[in-house]
Amino acid sequence: RISTDNYQAGQMAAEAVLEAEWEELKVGIVNFDENSQNGQEREQGFRDASAESERVRIIDSINVISTTEEAKNGTSQMLKEHPDINVIVTFNEWTSLGVGYAIEELRLGEDVTVVAFDSNVVSVGMLETGEVDALIVQNPYAMGYLGVEYAYDLINGIKLKETEVYTSTTLVTKENMFEPECQRALFSF
Repeated sequence: RISTDNYQAGQMAAEAVLEAEWEELKVGIVNFDENSQNGQEREQGFRDASAESERVRIIDSINVISTTEEAKNGTSQMLKEHPDINVIVTFNEWTSLGVGYAIEELRLGEDVTVVAFDSNVVSVGMLETGEVDALIVQNPYAMGYLGVEYAYDLINGIKLKETEVYTSTTLVTKENMFEPECQRALFSF
């Protein structure tokens, strides 16, 4: 298995939340399919790490179908029901985009801190314009590269040194997004 350490990535999201300026962090969680091990591990890592801070209070948590539209609608509904939420955490590319679109549509970029996952041209744009405040960026290039390398070794009878490999994750914010390490994470080519 070659993947992100999802629990650790969730903890990284909690670290990013704790950097938010708000004295009390009233958190809404927008996760994807509740049957997804990746999403549940990320959420558990986030919950465990954020529970260590008295500043964090989880107000609401929803699971949506992993589409931009479902995440946007779920986020909008959550914010209407709980206007005191000042932080939203979300755990994959499609929910990240949906949350960002909801924040943009509701004009809440100044009022809600968003910590999201993954990157593409749109989410990087949202980071620049303020709908998203932090991205936890995985390393899909390394996953693919190592996957091919390990498959080659197995086909050729070479014993694997390890059967579980975690690739890197990087916390990218508007402040550090142009640093070389972050640029490599955002734009792997």
